[in-house]
Amino acid sequence: MPYILYDTNCKFCTHFAHWSVKKQKNFSIISVRDNQAKALLRRFSIKFIDLQTIYFIEEQNVFVRSKAVFKILGFLNYPWKLIALFQYLPVKVTDFFYKLFAKYRYRIV
Repeated sequence: MPYILYDTNCKFCTHFAHWSVKKQKNFSIISVRDNQAKALLRRFSIKFIDLQTIYFIEEQNVFVRSKAVFKILGFLNYPWKLIALFQYLPVKVTDFFYKLFAKYRYRIV
């Protein structure tokens, strides 16, 4: 089962996680602050949890920041799936915009 780990203190992040589950029922969402999330990430040798990062765990892979968003959207139906095409841009570029958005995410919603 794919997992979305997100910051529950962020209204936008919470909305996105719950919206994703409505669109794709087999996702499971967990607060990144939860012990279960910490245990999941430790299995992948991730000890530091960045609260400005969304994590997506699918099978034996952990995706972070923009890659996580693109993987999540890739599971959804059209038109959302189209946004996943941005995953082919360099991570340096997509993560730049992800981090910029994350910096101001508390002001949204």
